[in-house]
Amino acid sequence: MPGLWRSRVFDKVAIETFDEDLECVEEFIRIFFNNVSTGDRTMPGSVEVPTLNELNVEEVSVSSAVLKAAAHHYGSQCDKANKEFMLCRWEEKDPRKCLNEGKKVNECALNFFRQIKGSCAESFTEYWTCLDYSNLAELRQCRKQQHAFDSCVLDKLGWERPNLGDLSKVTKVDTDRPMPENPYHSRPRPEPNPVMEAQLQPAKHGSRLFFWSW
Repeated sequence: MPGLWRSRVFDKVAIETFDEDLECVEEFIRIFFNNVSTGDRTMPGSVEVPTLNELNVEEVSVSSAVLKAAAHHYGSQCDKANKEFMLCRWEEKDPRKCLNEGKKVNECALNFFRQIKGSCAESFTEYWTCLDYSNLAELRQCRKQQHAFDSCVLDKLGWERPNLGDLSKVTKVDTDRPMPENPYHSRPRPEPNPVMEAQLQPAKHGSRLFFWSW
């Protein structure tokens, strides 16, 4: 039967592929345990990753409504830390090299919300609650609560709400981090093709390239 024959061929190919994968796994296990027995615990072809202690930071445990309500003032107060972190990520292309910058972003966010909680907790809670209860978390539905919150942070913390488009302007980041050797991650130019000693002749019947005209 053709269908049965095809299934048997497929099963045979699958079994052969499985056997090849199994051989690769066995070879990997053999190399790994050989390294462990000799004291070398680095896995072949692995990369160095940060330890859990290096990654352990206090999380900013807030909801999306809280983040949206505080977005404008947070972007203004933590502008330098955020842009320095993004510059590091863009230049290094390696998140492991930007852990310190990321911790500064986290620390700035925590201090930001602590100041709001200590000075304008009531007005801020009313503002983000209004956004949370609105249909699509639209700011235009909560202008009254927004004005009360902006007035509170301006009077008690001296924070002025940034104007529309201020946070999206192109700025120059002043950082102490050294410039990487290849910040643009450009690849070396390929070597030119070798010069052919033979004399090339044009095609006898011209180009075979044809475009349909419909």
